[in-house]
Amino acid sequence: MTHPRILLRYTSLIEEGLFSALQGDSLLYTILRYHMGLEDGRGVQARGKLLRSRLLLFTAEELGTDPETALPGALALEFVHNFSLIHDDIQDNDAVRRGQQTVWLRYGIGQAINAGDLMQGLAVAQAALVGEDAVVALVEATMEMIEGQALDLAFEREKVGTEPYLGMIDKKTGALIRAAFRLGGLLAGAAADVVKDLVELGQDLGRVFQIRDDMLGIWGDGTETGKPHGSDIRRRKKSLPIVIAMADAAGNAIGSATGDERVLLQEIYAKKTIDDADVKRVIDVLDRLNVHQECEEQVNSHLNRADERIAALPFSQQGREEIRELIDYLARRER
Repeated sequence: MTHPRILLRYTSLIEEGLFSALQGDSLLYTILRYHMGLEDGRGVQARGKLLRSRLLLFTAEELGTDPETALPGALALEFVHNFSLIHDDIQDNDAVRRGQQTVWLRYGIGQAINAGDLMQGLAVAQAALVGEDAVVALVEATMEMIEGQALDLAFEREKVGTEPYLGMIDKKTGALIRAAFRLGGLLAGAAADVVKDLVELGQDLGRVFQIRDDMLGIWGDGTETGKPHGSDIRRRKKSLPIVIAMADAAGNAIGSATGDERVLLQEIYAKKTIDDADVKRVIDVLDRLNVHQECEEQVNSHLNRADERIAALPFSQQGREEIRELIDYLARRER
């Protein structure tokens, strides 16, 4: 699948900013450079898509601001996102991030926590370079994201419905995506109604991104996507497909799930180790209930809403084409 133009823009600018901001002689700076792929030559793979920083720069530029002027805001957002990844890997006990050993596994849990804390401090310092409004927006998004992560962990032990789950991803995933659009608008001096429209676009994009990620965690082909087939089932994550299925199994909606199927899902998710046969049984239930189709319908609904919001924004015609291209890519991506 061809990469959208936005994910090919601003690369040199962002990378040079990261190199400059992460210079330091202490172990913690070494850890942060390692995490960002700046320490050992792993490069772009270890840095990920740089989605949030690219979105911020794109938005600011479309609204008339030089990307270099908005760069500190973009770096601030990238640092918040990455400090959260360092901490999330500890909480989820993940061993690999972007093709390399996770920070906590390589340097220890204590130093990983310290490195993540430092990166959060660096984020605020970068935001301060472009003004108080940027700091406020960044801190608010950071708090919301952390609340979302806490809810995600809590949901692993609780029964959860579809709406609470979507509210959780609006915080955990959506907060920083909304912040990218909000900060881009603020740094460009956009009117309040434009910033509001941008934030609402970010809400839809955040849901599209996470719902697709949830689908890959169930049905993704590990030989191509980097997310092994059924990976979220093996981790007992209550991602959207599982939430939908369990709600349906409780008698709330789409198919004709039986009580036995509900018990089966609960028993498998209660097991200490989930094997290939368990994964197949769960996916069989999801497929019989047409859960994949339900997730696709939700993605398409948010795509349609995003398209309407884009039409109302004061972007150039090319800008509208590029942001639509990006959203469609994120909705259909295979990794």
